[in-house]
Amino acid sequence: MNVNATDSHLIELWRGGNEKAYRTLFERYFYKLYSYSLKQVPDKRVSEEIVMDVMLAIWQKRDQLNCSLSLSAYLYKSVRNRLIDHLRKQQLATVSLELTAIEPPSSFITDSRILHKELETLYRTSLNRLPPQKKRIFTMSREEGSSYKEIADRLRLSKNTVENHMVAALRLLKENMRVVEN
Repeated sequence: MNVNATDSHLIELWRGGNEKAYRTLFERYFYKLYSYSLKQVPDKRVSEEIVMDVMLAIWQKRDQLNCSLSLSAYLYKSVRNRLIDHLRKQQLATVSLELTAIEPPSSFITDSRILHKELETLYRTSLNRLPPQKKRIFTMSREEGSSYKEIADRLRLSKNTVENHMVAALRLLKENMRVVEN
């Protein structure tokens, strides 16, 4: 396989059944994309997984690839989008209230119980201020442990709609807790 061939030419060959053309494209972009990903997410395993997912996606969509567009730009944008998704998921992680119930040494038990009760009241007050749908989705996710897909199936919504409600609910909870706190 001619390693100097253009991306467009390699895509054409690949669509025609030449898997060496894909291997050439893979070798051309994998380590560049991996290096780019590592700069954003220093976890080697996560970065490799993101790039592999993108490379698998183009394998699956090879018939839909537009040869006239820049494959390089498409791949970098795809990796960038997956990185953003990964980072958003990391930011959405919250701590369950049950974890806050772990008591400190006995000398602080009373203070801890009071603080825990205040935190629970603050959380419940903020949760009750959420619009009904957001409250229901948030409760199903965080208190019942349902996945976004399970919630979407139960409520007959799309997974994206559930994700959007969760992002909005978390933002509103944070704002409400800040208002109640002050």
